[in-house]
Amino acid sequence: MFFEEFKLGQRFQCEPILMTSEEIADFATKYDPQPIHVDQEYAENSMFNGIISSGFLTLGKMWGQWIRLNKLGEEFIVGKGLDYVKFTAPVRKNDVLYTEVEIVNSTPTSNPGRGKVTLKFTMTNQYEEVVLLTEITVLLKTKESSDTKQLVTV
Repeated sequence: MFFEEFKLGQRFQCEPILMTSEEIADFATKYDPQPIHVDQEYAENSMFNGIISSGFLTLGKMWGQWIRLNKLGEEFIVGKGLDYVKFTAPVRKNDVLYTEVEIVNSTPTSNPGRGKVTLKFTMTNQYEEVVLLTEITVLLKTKESSDTKQLVTV
């Protein structure tokens, strides 16, 4: 979608995600080997009473589902940054995660071929508990940039 096609308040639902114990263990072993993610005995004696997912795995899976929804498409230029990331509840094996994406800001840039859109992500589990909140700003092509490209290539 082009910059102009995103409207404030617009919402999108991503496909649900199943978090598996294999993914939790594999990711944590490679990228976040904290005992809470990899050591069953340690995790069972923690405040979480068991292994929990790395927040970075949860964030990555959320982004992957959003990209697979293909709303950014070929109009996506680059991610500009995350304004915040909040892990609000633990994610465990066999959790089913749901992500809603809301357009919370839309700003033209000084370049008429580009615009910035801020996306608010709210991820919940099967119990409707919020497990992750974040806002991500992306840079998108405008319809004008597409028209200009067509004129140049003709």
